[in-house]
Amino acid sequence: MLPTQPPSTDDTPRAYAFSGQSGGAGKTQGVVNLGVELANRGHRVLIWDIDPQRSASHLLGYQDPPGGHATLFSVLTGDNKLDEAIVPARYRIAAGFSDAAFRNIANLDLVLGTPDMADAEVTLGHDPAGILWLHNVLDEQLPAGRWDAMLFDCGPTLGILLLSVVLVAPQVIGCVNDEYKYVIGLTDLESTLDRGRSKLRRLGFQAHLAHILATNIPLDQRGNVDRKAGAITDDVIRTIRNHPDWAPRLLPLIRRSIRFKETIVKQRPLRFHAPSCTALEDVAAMADTLGFERRNSTRRGR
Repeated sequence: MLPTQPPSTDDTPRAYAFSGQSGGAGKTQGVVNLGVELANRGHRVLIWDIDPQRSASHLLGYQDPPGGHATLFSVLTGDNKLDEAIVPARYRIAAGFSDAAFRNIANLDLVLGTPDMADAEVTLGHDPAGILWLHNVLDEQLPAGRWDAMLFDCGPTLGILLLSVVLVAPQVIGCVNDEYKYVIGLTDLESTLDRGRSKLRRLGFQAHLAHILATNIPLDQRGNVDRKAGAITDDVIRTIRNHPDWAPRLLPLIRRSIRFKETIVKQRPLRFHAPSCTALEDVAAMADTLGFERRNSTRRGR
């Protein structure tokens, strides 16, 4: 039986899969800005850009994979090893696309995304052991002790690709934004995970909705949802808080800020684009809730 939740050791990174059925749920912003926060606290973090839109890769300094460079998809197909697809996360400091236009982010690495991941569902579906591809990659190729945490930015689908990810990252963070369709998406996500536990139990599948992350939430000065600024958003949060199973899983709300949208254009995560933005306090609160302590010194392991 495959391990469902590895023991907490220095050699076993904690893993979270950020998922949501609809695009725009805030998965990428959650993954990238939490990753930067954890790295700033001294944790070594690896971000996996699973989504074919590759927004995490773009935000972390790679508009497109360098010519001929390995990507997550070429690791999935077996054409490259994992280490060949990993690059240092970085943020833009100048115009242009040379390495000099970017600065590396200490403690943060990235598995390069690619539009080719749109074909992952079909590729894995043709492989009788397709659901095990990520488990096998981690088992055979992940360097022991290199990272403390892995964050997976999953695409807006609930198929075999997601199941293969949550098989090794069973703590799933369901992402919602300021529309009611994301609440429906949470229900669909839970149904998918329920079916996985039923049909894949012999593989040790125990993925579950561990947390819910709500982003782009208008908050008043006291930290409450500002209904005047978004009645539908208030209804979304009320629905989650009134749900007996969901309420205790709701992470600190990430407040609405235009700065988040600017980060994609600027290729600068929020900490580097707007270091005084109050939404960073919410990201820090999320890290606290997940139990990532602040370490005394920044370290970089290889």
